[in-house]
Amino acid sequence: MGCAASVHATDSQCKDPKHKYKLQDYDNTIRAVTEQSRKESEEPPQKQPEKKEIRFGPVKLLQEISRVLLVFPVEDGQSEAFLWACRKGGFACSMANSLDNAMDTLDKRKHHIVVIDMRLNVYSIGEQIVRKIRSRPSFANVVTLAVCPAIPRWCEEPSVRPYLDMGFNRRFLENHDRGACLNEIVMMDTGEVSTGLKLSVANTLFQLLEESRDSFDITDIDGICSYVNPAFEKLAGFKSIDMVGKSTDVLLNEEKTGTGLIETMQRCKAEGKVWEGVVVNNRTGLDPISVEMKIMPVFDAEGNNVPSHFVTCRLELNPTLCRSCLNKNQFNSTTRRMSNGRVRTESSNTSINSISVNNTSRRLSKQVDAPIIKILTMLRSIQDTSPQQLPAQLIENVMAMLRSSELYNPGSNSLTEDPEALGFMDGLMEGRGTRPSVTGDTILSHRESTAAINNITLSQTLPTLIKENLTRRKEWDYDVVELERLSSHRPLFYLGFDILVEFGILNLFKIEETTLRNWLGLIESNYRSCNTYHNSTHAADVLQASAYFCRSQCMENFLDPTDFLALLIASICHDIDHPGRTNAFLCNVSHELAIMYNDSAVLESHHSATTFKVTCQAAENKNVNIFQNLEPENFKMIRKSIISMILATDMTQHFEHYNKFLAVNLKCGSSEDGEECMAQVPVSQDNKSLILRMAIKCADISNPSRSVCLARAWAHRIVLEYRDQIAEEKSRALPQSLPPFDDIPKSQVLFVHLFAKDLLTAYYEFLEFGHLTDQLTETFDYWDSFNEENPYPHALTLSISTSSNST
Repeated sequence: MGCAASVHATDSQCKDPKHKYKLQDYDNTIRAVTEQSRKESEEPPQKQPEKKEIRFGPVKLLQEISRVLLVFPVEDGQSEAFLWACRKGGFACSMANSLDNAMDTLDKRKHHIVVIDMRLNVYSIGEQIVRKIRSRPSFANVVTLAVCPAIPRWCEEPSVRPYLDMGFNRRFLENHDRGACLNEIVMMDTGEVSTGLKLSVANTLFQLLEESRDSFDITDIDGICSYVNPAFEKLAGFKSIDMVGKSTDVLLNEEKTGTGLIETMQRCKAEGKVWEGVVVNNRTGLDPISVEMKIMPVFDAEGNNVPSHFVTCRLELNPTLCRSCLNKNQFNSTTRRMSNGRVRTESSNTSINSISVNNTSRRLSKQVDAPIIKILTMLRSIQDTSPQQLPAQLIENVMAMLRSSELYNPGSNSLTEDPEALGFMDGLMEGRGTRPSVTGDTILSHRESTAAINNITLSQTLPTLIKENLTRRKEWDYDVVELERLSSHRPLFYLGFDILVEFGILNLFKIEETTLRNWLGLIESNYRSCNTYHNSTHAADVLQASAYFCRSQCMENFLDPTDFLALLIASICHDIDHPGRTNAFLCNVSHELAIMYNDSAVLESHHSATTFKVTCQAAENKNVNIFQNLEPENFKMIRKSIISMILATDMTQHFEHYNKFLAVNLKCGSSEDGEECMAQVPVSQDNKSLILRMAIKCADISNPSRSVCLARAWAHRIVLEYRDQIAEEKSRALPQSLPPFDDIPKSQVLFVHLFAKDLLTAYYEFLEFGHLTDQLTETFDYWDSFNEENPYPHALTLSISTSSNST
């Protein structure tokens, strides 16, 4: 009856339509698998390729044929089954029968898999072997398999924990079936052996991180830190033991970074996108510091939209911001993959006068003309009109404009449609703030020069990298930021010496090389290195641009060598002792400089005065004053020219100098075919002075016409310095004298449209430097390509470091 019941139950299961397989189908499947196994056992051994390819993220690995060591003190059916499996699978195989024999074999040649007999009669020998293997670092990735006694069906299966504690990776219950042994070897080869190879590569990458000078940390999706490298410890001041296992949120200074920025960062992380920006990090026992941070998501598999970890790189904000920039040619026709997987192609083919721009730039496409230009245009029309037909309304309009006190500054009517642009212009032209009724404390004291001026020496043999860098100083795309890094923040000293010697200062000023070096060292020591923009590197950049202009044939036609030297000296000194704050800020806090210079061209007056103060008041040391051997009349003329050029860098005078330059050129009239021509400017002293003032002005704001790489680096610096001022104005309840600069590309588009484009284009045409106009177009197109659909990686990410920018 029991058997019948059992049979009945089986039949009912087979007849159940919900059952996946019927009994006869199951039997057929077993027979088919058994027959296939028999056929495979009769086939010749497989021949594996010498190496097989394995992908580990972007890394391509080549795994060699696995070598298997069989450790069986006594050969039996089990050892024969594994030996057959190795030969059948194409694996190299070795045999050992003792501890010493096994270790000697491993020492002689690398083995990937070690199969150890752990049955009862040889248990202690197998344990010694596996522990010996695990004690050797060189065998860390060796996969070990314990062959254990078979378990009777009536016994409960024992735990594998003792074998794992010994150091085994896997356990194999005694089974003389060859197919089972082959499957076990193949599974280890494709599993643990491949994983071990990947781990060895990962270990190599971690070794690189350990030696890297850049700060890296790895966190999980919840922000819990898993790893920090030594550079992180040095930058953040947190030890590895203090960070691993804890949240990295403690690093962010929320107050100075801003909640909006942090929310943007968290949103990008949640969406699995790369985020890059500048934040303020806290440090143990030190002041907060501004760092350029890039957060990169790591995905378990391709196509997975949820990251498993994040790798964060933190770089201390310094002049090497353009190190991760693309080269200039990459922006001529660049294909770029966005974080959402879409591909965007950029190209720069348009001219600066017919650019295809976004909504921001379209609103600014109108020409900004000053009243004096309109008057000259009207007078030209009058000149072409017969006296009998003189229009009375035209004369009336001219008289109305002549009554204006702002003949050279453009009216704002054409910009009232865009309040943001009008605010941008007002902010950069400075002096628009309202002085508070209560006089503020002086916070920007004049820094006394502490540089030693006794025979500052320059090695006759410059360091190789600096010497190589200086050989490219005559190129427009010269990288002065790189010189700053190579020279330990002394670019003005090295570049200034080469350029001034090139233009003959030693002969014309009758001075020794030592005097020139001492003077350059003294001037550079009076620039404030804490400024992110207005430092000696900016002065070196302006100097290089001015020298580039001086090499043009047009400049040589109008100017003499003394004029060139005056321009170069003015470029070197034009921002000396700049406090990192604007004129409007100094006026609003009633700073001593604003009081001294009556709120008019405060910084520019200070720069020119400081230039001659630190140079000429060092008369007790004749090895510093570069003007000491000039005739009094020559010195007076050069001093007047230098002061005029430094004062011309005041942005409140921007449109006056530009429109005067246009007015001079408008005297040429028109050619017969109706096209406006550019006649030579008459060589008068006033016109010489105008050309020099335009040269230093264009050099001072030439960043938008540099390569994209350099322009991007300078944009980050100036915006960071401006936002530092904005933060201080907010903290002191002062009038906000600058626009917010939340969007870097938009601020650059506005600056080019309102200030740089017309000025630079006019002067470059005068110099016949059409290639610079083309570069201006290319860089402008780069900034203008960013919008809401294609956001700039650094937009809305600039923050303030009061520690690094303190004055």
